[in-house]
Amino acid sequence: MRVRTLSALIALALASQTPALAETVEARLERLEAQNRAQEAALKRQEATIAEQQARMEGTPSRVKKLEEDLEQKRAGAEGEAGAWYRNIEVAGLIEVEAGYVSPYEGDSESDVVLATFELGITSQINDWVEAGASLLYEQDETDLEVDVAYITLANLDVTPVFLTAGQIYVPFGAYETNLVSDPLTLEIGETRETAVQLGFVQGDFSGSAYLFNGDNKVNGKNQVGSWGANLGYAQEQDDRAWSFGLGYINDLGDSDTLQDATNDNRVAAFEAVIEGGADPGAFSVDPTDRTGGWTLNASATFGQFNVIGEYLAATDTFDSDSLSFKDKGAKPSAWNIEAGFAFPVMGRESVAAVAWQGTREALALELPKERWSVGWSIEIFDRTSLAFEWAHEIDYGASDGGTGNSGDSLVAQLAVEF
Repeated sequence: MRVRTLSALIALALASQTPALAETVEARLERLEAQNRAQEAALKRQEATIAEQQARMEGTPSRVKKLEEDLEQKRAGAEGEAGAWYRNIEVAGLIEVEAGYVSPYEGDSESDVVLATFELGITSQINDWVEAGASLLYEQDETDLEVDVAYITLANLDVTPVFLTAGQIYVPFGAYETNLVSDPLTLEIGETRETAVQLGFVQGDFSGSAYLFNGDNKVNGKNQVGSWGANLGYAQEQDDRAWSFGLGYINDLGDSDTLQDATNDNRVAAFEAVIEGGADPGAFSVDPTDRTGGWTLNASATFGQFNVIGEYLAATDTFDSDSLSFKDKGAKPSAWNIEAGFAFPVMGRESVAAVAWQGTREALALELPKERWSVGWSIEIFDRTSLAFEWAHEIDYGASDGGTGNSGDSLVAQLAVEF
């Protein structure tokens, strides 16, 4: 394309007899060279921005990642529109409506149609160094309309590989990737949303960060910034192949969204039992008396139409039995997800079929299954509009562990639109 453009300009100059146009050829050639250099630089900046976003979005649920990708695409598309007021402000949204049927371990089956997700995000590239973003989330029967994330990021990867993010974010603990409708069991244990400060870097194929926050658990009643974590990742892409690895640690897994609620309820119930038993309530702390760390390892790879995902997440030690128990002792919960997907076109539209094997250990108190098998298929029926189906078969913990030993099934259909 560039050779044809240069030839056309030279022909135009030769056909003209005015001296001014002879100089115009050289000027235009120089301008084309400058434009090419500017486009190459913009492409490098965009690639660096994507790498920084991937590092920052580690541990974030898929709905927020979709919003961030949409916002980045819109921002990239507006870069050439000089003077447009919306160049630095982008808005994206996600709506997911689900129809489901559940046959539980015990009791009658249930079915429902729900607005599973409404998320609206906005981001603004204030200048070369500063980006601000926020999103609102509503999940019927789960989450009232609330601020999901709100953050400020200081980053300019043209100048330094280091970035700083501060605000309410999902801390980078775990990857939680999936091709299915349902969240993986690793997310159910590890997802952690906190107001935190994250300092990270992106250098070539490597990325990592460390973060600090004041957790919801007030250990020994102290209201202090005492929770922290770190992660390290590697990702590479070549033609139709890509792979990534990640490792993370958090010093208090009890601060995760699921475990924080569970441990708080358990300790309140234990405190009430102490009072009812006539013992001295002053000898029992409703707040946790210690932190229990967690670690996670994840990997994914794509080879042409195939992709595989693997993730493992576990506590580093046992919780005290008043916070989280299993078989009358302190629990040491863990979870894994192994998934394979295959992408193929259907009537010219993208579609993905996937199968997953997931499981947990010592997570009965979190109301999670011991094992789950899932099969799903999704297809893009229109631009930015997808339809997905999933069947899951779950096996409960055995009676000797305190469970039912039964199994259950669920079916879900999801219609999703990104805008």
